[in-house]
Amino acid sequence: MAAFTPPLSFFKSQWQFLLFGFLLAFFSSPGQTFFISLFSGVIRDELNLSHGDFGTIYAMGTLASAATLIPLGRLVDTIKLRVIALAIIIGLASAALHFSFVHSVITLGFGIYLLRLSGQGMMTHLYATAISRRYVAERGRALSVSVFGHPVSEFLMPLFVIALLAVMDWRQVWQVTSVLVLIVMIPAAFLMTGRRDGQDGGGVDAMSSGRDGVHWTRREMLTHWRFWMLSGMVLAPSFTSTGMFFHQIYFAETKGIALTQWVSGYGFFAIMSIIGSFTGGYLVDRFTATRIAPLAVGALSVAVFMLYLASPGVMVFAYFIIFGFIQGLSHTAATPIWAEIYGTKHLGGIKAIAQSMMVFASALSPVTLGLMIDQGMSLQALMTVLGSIPFLAGIMAYFATSTR
Repeated sequence: MAAFTPPLSFFKSQWQFLLFGFLLAFFSSPGQTFFISLFSGVIRDELNLSHGDFGTIYAMGTLASAATLIPLGRLVDTIKLRVIALAIIIGLASAALHFSFVHSVITLGFGIYLLRLSGQGMMTHLYATAISRRYVAERGRALSVSVFGHPVSEFLMPLFVIALLAVMDWRQVWQVTSVLVLIVMIPAAFLMTGRRDGQDGGGVDAMSSGRDGVHWTRREMLTHWRFWMLSGMVLAPSFTSTGMFFHQIYFAETKGIALTQWVSGYGFFAIMSIIGSFTGGYLVDRFTATRIAPLAVGALSVAVFMLYLASPGVMVFAYFIIFGFIQGLSHTAATPIWAEIYGTKHLGGIKAIAQSMMVFASALSPVTLGLMIDQGMSLQALMTVLGSIPFLAGIMAYFATSTR
């Protein structure tokens, strides 16, 4: 194991590459559910779609992106970081531009597919793989900086959209978003991706092996029982968190919570998500992801329980505080587990499978819960589904990581 660098020295010496990881996470937002859902109402009105229609189209586009991510994700293993980063950045900007010209169900479905693939899929996949390769002793802390980009975008980007919608059409907002991605991320890709002293991971030149001392191939991983026990590490957080976000207005209305109070809770969510992310990074570097991740993922069931208890008043903020902390903790803790167990030589291809499963779960959740809501199932039934999945995933991951 490489030497452990003091936190201030580490961040000071590595700030450029860490900032690049942060920006990749931040600008994945145009492909994330929370961002796209801000335009769901106007899109449904213009295309005369029901909630079910839009949810189905969204799920189909997301599932298609999950399937495409499996072969594309392996490119991270063979193409230089700067080149693949520029390709993904241009792809996301093009997807946002396309979305501004949506005029039919077909163009909507294709637009969702492009956004989900380039934003939620490849941008997230790139920073997680690149950071995991560049760092070993400080892998957890480095990833916590990148993951930090998600809550910041979840807090700032809705404000950005609301501000622009006050002065322009929703289609122009997507065009501005496209330009913003290009003018920020292209210079970042050129200026921040070079190797620097203190990066103890070897990138694609000098790999760090997995805990067995070998580099697993994707085929070897898929034919071993441990991977399928670990699959809940990506399926459960994505399913549960997406479901809680996608149907949040329904949950708030069912509980009689005013939308203004509900939205105000996102400030607490963002702050606690950041704290949870850095806490997760420290714990991973101190105890390893294989020990921390199963507990962190299982803890998402506590966040679901807090949603069940949420009511007008202080309990709304209690829910967002707990949810934000556990969301940040689980994301940072689970991300490096693939490098720890399987090594980094084929990490791009391995993480592409995991990322694809994550995208698949994010497509399944809105549809599953939407059908339950349409069937008039109780809030308790919804919470049981949302809470039991991460709990079981945490138990499975514990046995998978504690057994040789």
